[in-house]
Amino acid sequence: MANKTTFTGFVRSNGGDQDRVTYAGSIPMVAQFYVANAAASTTDVQISSTNTNPVILPEGAIVDMVLTVGAATGGSSPTIDLGVVDYDGGTNIVDTDGLGDNFRSDINARQDLASGQAGTLIANQTALTERAKVTATVGTSAPTGGTLSGVIYYHIQDDGTISN
Repeated sequence: MANKTTFTGFVRSNGGDQDRVTYAGSIPMVAQFYVANAAASTTDVQISSTNTNPVILPEGAIVDMVLTVGAATGGSSPTIDLGVVDYDGGTNIVDTDGLGDNFRSDINARQDLASGQAGTLIANQTALTERAKVTATVGTSAPTGGTLSGVIYYHIQDDGTISN
């Protein structure tokens, strides 16, 4: 496996403009996630089937889209809500269906601005005001088992000014 580099700064690019007059745009980021038990009433989503650490989105994240691979079982067209809660346990950010609202969890799906199941955080392009854990909650047609996995596409809002 190749070496990995992790840094805490914002990632942006002006597309190679040597005159440095073009907009410095944000780079999209992707966080994978896994719901080990789609039937759990509320659960923190984890990174993968083998990495049980929670998925934590950074302050300033604006979620653009969620792609899911549904493997939930039971019920009639089982649904799940995907949302966020405060990482620090507070109540500043609590939107348990902000990323996906009653979307099918037994089929592959996409929650974005054009989707009828996109949550309000996606629909309104709302930036997180602090770090937030991603959670899953059973929807109106609760799954009785199975899993759900996918990826969350997000970016960090930026004013586009060139750094010197």
